[in-house]
Amino acid sequence: MHDESVTVPTGGHADDYGLAPGVVRVWFADLAGLSAHKGAMRALLSDDELERADRFLMERLTDRFILRRGLLRLLLGRCTGRDPAGLCFDYGTHGKPALSDGPAFNLSDSEDSLAIAVAAEGRIGVDIERLRPIESADGIADRFFHATECAALRALGPERRDEGFLLAWTRKEAFIKAAGVGLSMPLDQFAVEVTPGAPPALLDIDGRLRGDVGVPTDWSLFDRRVLPGTIAAVAAHGTGWTVETRVIDSSLSPPLTRKRSLR
Repeated sequence: MHDESVTVPTGGHADDYGLAPGVVRVWFADLAGLSAHKGAMRALLSDDELERADRFLMERLTDRFILRRGLLRLLLGRCTGRDPAGLCFDYGTHGKPALSDGPAFNLSDSEDSLAIAVAAEGRIGVDIERLRPIESADGIADRFFHATECAALRALGPERRDEGFLLAWTRKEAFIKAAGVGLSMPLDQFAVEVTPGAPPALLDIDGRLRGDVGVPTDWSLFDRRVLPGTIAAVAAHGTGWTVETRVIDSSLSPPLTRKRSLR
């Protein structure tokens, strides 16, 4: 599978924002290094987004909201050739934002780590988490995860169990978001691969869900470790997808650099 990592300049080269069919492009950013752009990002937000931002009781949470929504608007504006501040989001039954005329997109953050996935069309989802010790991971898995996942996690050594848990969590969250049937989808009614080093995959989907989301072979799962100390998962409906990654530099205007690798 071919991957690309690109540092994005604000000036924007057309190749960085054009969306080819069958490609999910994921932009990663460390929000801690983007605080200087808070004013510019705030200026892009709609009135309702500003109201949401100002409801947070802690300034750092307000700042994170402004930066992630501003970056989302900036990237979608460049992908569509439209004014970022003029984009109007539709919120479906489950509250997931969308643009009526595309492209498809999804956003995830874990503290200051941000991932924004964009595709020309399709059902896509992304989730990012910091790699860290998980208190009561076994108990959480036993209560909420599929039996296949629980058995696989128990088979891991203690030194690998936190990573396995986070692989499960990010893959499951990305799939739920791509499926678009609501974040209340029962986590124990589908299973993903959780063993570190094994290819990401959907292993099972309960019959009760198949009317809405299909069977495991209808979906593609990917892992990406782009920001230090994090892991991200991408889910996309269908097969034959390519995932390209880009990193938003803290200056938002560096020279363009590319890194290519085969995985």
